[in-house]
Amino acid sequence: MDEANISRPALVEAIAAMEAQRAATGNERNLNRAIDIALRALREALAQTAAEPGDHKRRQLTVLVADLSGFTTFSERMDAERLRDAINAMWRELDAVIRAWGGEIDQHAGDSLMALFGLVHPRQGDAARALHAALAMQQELALFNERVRGAADDSREGAWAADWPGPRMRIGIHSGPVYFARPPGAAAPQGGRPAAVGDAIAVARRLEKAAPAGSVLTSEVVREMAATPFVYASLPDTATLPSGVDNGWLVAGERPPATGYTPGTVAGQMTRRVGRTGLISRLEGALQTAADSRTPQLVTIIGPPGAGKSRLAYEFENRARMVGVSTVLRAGTLGSARDFPYALVRDLLLRRFAIRPQHSANLIAWKLRHGLADPETAGGDGRPGRDLDLSARAIDLLEKLLDVKTAAAVPVEEALAVFTPLLQATTAAGPAIAILEGLNRADAQSLALVERLVEAGEAGPLLILGLATVAPATDPEITLPWLGKELDMFAPMERLDLEPLSAVDSRLMATEILQPLGAPSMRLLDLVVVESGGNPLYIETFIQWLIDRGVITVGDRWRIDMARVEESHLPAGLAALIAARLAELPEAERRVLQAASVFRPLCWDIALLEMEPAIGLDAAQLEAALLSLEAKEYLAADDVYNFPASQAYAFRRDSVREVAYAGLTAGQRRALHLGAARWLIANRHSARFSAWISIDAMIAGHFAAAGDQAQAAAGRGHSDAPAVVV
Repeated sequence: MDEANISRPALVEAIAAMEAQRAATGNERNLNRAIDIALRALREALAQTAAEPGDHKRRQLTVLVADLSGFTTFSERMDAERLRDAINAMWRELDAVIRAWGGEIDQHAGDSLMALFGLVHPRQGDAARALHAALAMQQELALFNERVRGAADDSREGAWAADWPGPRMRIGIHSGPVYFARPPGAAAPQGGRPAAVGDAIAVARRLEKAAPAGSVLTSEVVREMAATPFVYASLPDTATLPSGVDNGWLVAGERPPATGYTPGTVAGQMTRRVGRTGLISRLEGALQTAADSRTPQLVTIIGPPGAGKSRLAYEFENRARMVGVSTVLRAGTLGSARDFPYALVRDLLLRRFAIRPQHSANLIAWKLRHGLADPETAGGDGRPGRDLDLSARAIDLLEKLLDVKTAAAVPVEEALAVFTPLLQATTAAGPAIAILEGLNRADAQSLALVERLVEAGEAGPLLILGLATVAPATDPEITLPWLGKELDMFAPMERLDLEPLSAVDSRLMATEILQPLGAPSMRLLDLVVVESGGNPLYIETFIQWLIDRGVITVGDRWRIDMARVEESHLPAGLAALIAARLAELPEAERRVLQAASVFRPLCWDIALLEMEPAIGLDAAQLEAALLSLEAKEYLAADDVYNFPASQAYAFRRDSVREVAYAGLTAGQRRALHLGAARWLIANRHSARFSAWISIDAMIAGHFAAAGDQAQAAAGRGHSDAPAVVV
């Protein structure tokens, strides 16, 4: 069979089968060596699928063209061999950036490069990945030049270092049809793809030539496709747009990864908070105590699913910003499990310093070295404001905390010694707030660090809001070590329990949402109040369910068919209501949501696509389903845990994930868990993917959930971390 015709899912299956064979061979050295050779060939074939689009194929791709500014001038001054060594060293750094963001290098020509994004599975996110890669290339080139300047007198760096002029780069990006073809009668290319041609490439080249040195110039098409994670600027008056380009934009920087909570909506409109006024007042009092005492305070907000913990924190955050609080830190347990040491802390660092798995060790160290940015400048152009003086030892410790493989060896006291000055710098200009989501699922080390920070009292005026859900498997009364200490009136801790809304507040909330009906039926309000049990999420979901079913017709003026309401079987409880909504999703969306549920809160589009035949959707169908599920607020894109050519998605609510998983039959669960394990095995050796997550522990957890205890034990043997219970 021709290698180009082998599907990626088939290669994933083959790699998993060979890994299983290796586990069964024990210590048979020769057989294991043969398996290693076969696995290497299979993984090379998996990577090669990106380079085999086939002859005469047309694809919608994003094209990145980069070129060194002033190359001709400085190349004439450098010895040819030194120039070759210098250029090779530079491209090793920059080529890695392209691949880290899922691009494929199509051409190299000394001082220039062309890369394609979307070769394996063209998707909407390719444009954003190309822009991320372009900005990272500019940063990496600046860091490379800085390292070369510092090593100019060090003979170990090579004789070329002293002659390297530290050039700048121009980058142009455009999206459009790209064709792959070879001239008639030409032989098939050796180990590569046919030539890429098309207007998209020509436009990208013209954009590169028009870009000022050290900048990224993109077309309007790319700007629209990449949506909002970037900051743009107009071309200077002295610059001229190339022919064939209606509008061009300089990409000034990245916006920080989105970390804020977004309230749910009904019929596209955000619902108004009802009740909880007394709790908001208590949070304001805790913030004032932190400000007056200049010491951290911890408030733990506990409630059942859907009680409104995140919404309460959201409303309080808005109030706090109005009175001058400018810094709000956020962290959660999306990409973690309770078995991964410092997972919550890692999430805080990743989001605060805008670190992504695609970033190199050099770029991560640079971000950590520059420390906290001023709130006024953070996110505008992506550049830090003032520096935080961190010692080399502190940087080293933070890098260890970021690595899931080394974090376990870091004692809590050492972590405390670094986080205290970090938080002191954060609060130097005024009180700050840290919101920790899913605290009951957090790992023991992160919880111990939170407790020690508060008890030590040296981190400055910081209010920590810990949001914990009442759940059988992760009961806050058991998982949170400080509960009970708040009974000491002098302790810097407080506990807020979210009780159900009163009948009056429940009726008021329903009335607010149903306001477009005019005067809502009293019978309808009675049903909402009785069935909700005072759960705000139930009220929102119940009304949205009626809209989904056409019982309530939305428009300039809403209408309701009360006869259908009376005839309907009303779900009892939040889980039953969510299950009723999921049952009415289109088949493709329901399948995607159920498959995503086996990955726990976080999944990846590439994983769902390549878990054939468990899902059975092509790339276009999968992307359409994911975008629809995001619009319907079941899933949310998360940029922190992406890896090359992937998009991470998180469940917006644990309750949705649990209901979706519960809707699977035993056979479906087994098939999906086995598919997930095989896909993880095929990608186990991706350093980018395993940067923040223990892949081996996840593999073992999936095999255990599928009932394959032998494979689970073998997978667990690859890692020191315990298996994740899925």
